Amino acid sequence: MTQRIEQQLRDAFAAGAELVRAETLRPSDQVPQPEARPRLRRPLVLAPLMAALAVVVVSLTIVAGLGDPPTVRPGSGGTPPAPRFLLTAGDDGLSIHDGGTRKITERVAMPPTPKGNRLFNPGGYVLAGTGEGTTFYVAQSVTEPKTGVSATRFYRLRVDDRGKTAEMAPDVIPPVTGAGAVVSLAVTQDGARLAYGFQCAGMVRCSGARLAIVDLTAGTTRSWSADAESIKSLSWAADARTLAFVADSEVRVLDTAAAGDTLAGSRVVVRGVESPVGAAINPDGRTIAVGGPFSQPDGEAPQRFSIEEYSVADGTRTRTLFTAENAARTVAKWTLIRYDATGRHLLIWGNVYPLSRLEDGQATVLVRPETGGEHSPDPDSPDASLQEMFAAW
Repeated sequence: MTQRIEQQLRDAFAAGAELVRAETLRPSDQVPQPEARPRLRRPLVLAPLMAALAVVVVSLTIVAGLGDPPTVRPGSGGTPPAPRFLLTAGDDGLSIHDGGTRKITERVAMPPTPKGNRLFNPGGYVLAGTGEGTTFYVAQSVTEPKTGVSATRFYRLRVDDRGKTAEMAPDVIPPVTGAGAVVSLAVTQDGARLAYGFQCAGMVRCSGARLAIVDLTAGTTRSWSADAESIKSLSWAADARTLAFVADSEVRVLDTAAAGDTLAGSRVVVRGVESPVGAAINPDGRTIAVGGPFSQPDGEAPQRFSIEEYSVADGTRTRTLFTAENAARTVAKWTLIRYDATGRHLLIWGNVYPLSRLEDGQATVLVRPETGGEHSPDPDSPDASLQEMFAAW
């Protein structure tokens, strides 16, 4: 207890004591008989003390209100914390990571899948999350080598507060089969709508890329065709209506409530992006983060590559969210960019940059490649991650 509080308590009790004086009490010969309203005597005598007690309570309330401000969670400007857990997929399967300690809390046991080619992504896995680090969707495409037909199964994974699997639900929607493999996945923050994009697989001809959205509650599916080779980097705005994606070399947005069954009705926000490229719409729906542009290596000068922010309304570049330097011999590109539900944190990964969390322009490495192994970093780039990886939160 501080000296200020102690002094206020003394003053309050002193004020109460001054109210209880001899002249405020009745003489003993004037005290009524017991049968005459006996229950009113004690309150009348204690009224001054009750007043003093009220002074004490009010004093404590005022002191509490004037105390230290509430503790702000870590992050400049009171930035809310990033999701606690994230899910990664690599050649060694699925893993749940603690976003704070960065340790693997569990290696996820997936149901057995048919043998075949798992193209485009490590292990054939594509991941999506609601942005809170608790609910994830997993798609795995396997292509039969002889026929070139791909089959994609969809799973829902829920994580408990220890970072362990609380639920693994297979076939949350019917398997999708055909010549195209699912290469991108996104789920709305409320977990009600699941979007996935196709890319033609192997040497089999297909009619082009396709986008599909499943209403998980109603069990209905709506699809759009596209004059493009692939639909990648799907991401939802918080309104569960606006969907951003990359179609070949363009970053676009689609009003999924509008009429039409082709992506010709979508709007181009950024043109001329390098493929593959990471991109994600902010949950507020006003900006999109896009990997690049990058500078070409120039002699001895290191290459720089960045994550830029663009306005959804007019496509103008508003600011640089992050920039990094690449000393490796490989051209650097961002291949994964994901916002969390608050729009204040980004999950980023590049072909020469480890999986990291980005907030306020500062990157924190979450998964650093092991040294001395098959996927060790290039000696010229100590932080480079040569292992392909996919991640979501």
